[in-house]
Amino acid sequence: MSQNEKTTESVSPSQPTPITVVSGPLGAGKTTLVNRLLRNPGGRRIAVIVNDMGEVNVDASLIERRTDEGVIDLSNGCICCQLQDDLVEESTRLAREREFDHLVVEPSGISEPLPVARALTQESASSSDQYDLDTMVSVVDAYGFWKAFDPDEGLPDAAPAPERPLTDVMIDQIEFCDVLLLNKCDMVPDDDVETIETVLRELQPRATIHRTTYAEVDSEVVLDTDRFDFEDTKRAPGWKRALADGSEGDDHDHDGASAAEVHGVESTVYERDRPFHPGRFDAWLDDWDGDLIRAKGFTWVASRPDEVLGVNQAGPSVQAGPIGEWGADEPATRLVLIGRSLDPDRLAAELDDCLVADEERQKTWHDDPFPR
Repeated sequence: MSQNEKTTESVSPSQPTPITVVSGPLGAGKTTLVNRLLRNPGGRRIAVIVNDMGEVNVDASLIERRTDEGVIDLSNGCICCQLQDDLVEESTRLAREREFDHLVVEPSGISEPLPVARALTQESASSSDQYDLDTMVSVVDAYGFWKAFDPDEGLPDAAPAPERPLTDVMIDQIEFCDVLLLNKCDMVPDDDVETIETVLRELQPRATIHRTTYAEVDSEVVLDTDRFDFEDTKRAPGWKRALADGSEGDDHDHDGASAAEVHGVESTVYERDRPFHPGRFDAWLDDWDGDLIRAKGFTWVASRPDEVLGVNQAGPSVQAGPIGEWGADEPATRLVLIGRSLDPDRLAAELDDCLVADEERQKTWHDDPFPR
């Protein structure tokens, strides 16, 4: 199909306009990517909605000045929470007032992609019949990837939850996407790039991964891919697949060894049908192993016999709290652990030490460190 044919078809009223959402941590290269798409749209007319957390949208000011009429600036809030209604309202207004073939949305670096996707796809949205969410893109900074796991690195003061570590946000963006751009690869040794890409494949086996420098990529990689499916994307994270079927992803071989084995990236599932001692398990969660990148799943804790406690760990950030009740299900613990140079036997032994002993099974629990 020629570019002219593509443009003619895309403005047909019978077809909704596709949307690409470009997520990524602060400084990863999102705006650089958007500028590249504006300069080389592949025959498309692109409109852009840019979100930044400051009162003055710095990202919007960086977008090519010649495209001002097609750039909408949403400032002083986050479109994954405070500005969801504004996002829907502005996208609807764009569809009503301008002709374009593709909408690109650049959330702020602290935005969670799933709420943005939900806002753009929910049937109640006034724009739901005008747009089709086509591609979720996440840009990852190869140079700053490991720095995000530094417990002293926090979010800007303007963030909705400034105490939330960078890893929380970055893992969300990696796990909910269709296309991953591993950017700034020129600033990192090849072996480190290989290791980071292997970690990304463990965290998100469904997405296509492209290594980039200055976010240089053909527009077809991120526009009109038709890759987004809400349910498939929600099921895509590696931890969910590991809990479902023990899958280790689709690593390519290196002389018979998987990429994960070659680069020391490991994932393991811990399963037990004996409850945790609340104090010992809480202490284990607090004592972060620097090699543990991701832990996710559900646990049985003796002080909460009827409740399911969910665990969500991303680097030094750990959240644990009630997510429901066991009901008719047999209580049990199932945790996925992903990291570098992990020793599954050692981890299992450490967690086993957190389980209640036989003489503790009938204990009345008064101390419970987990939130209600």
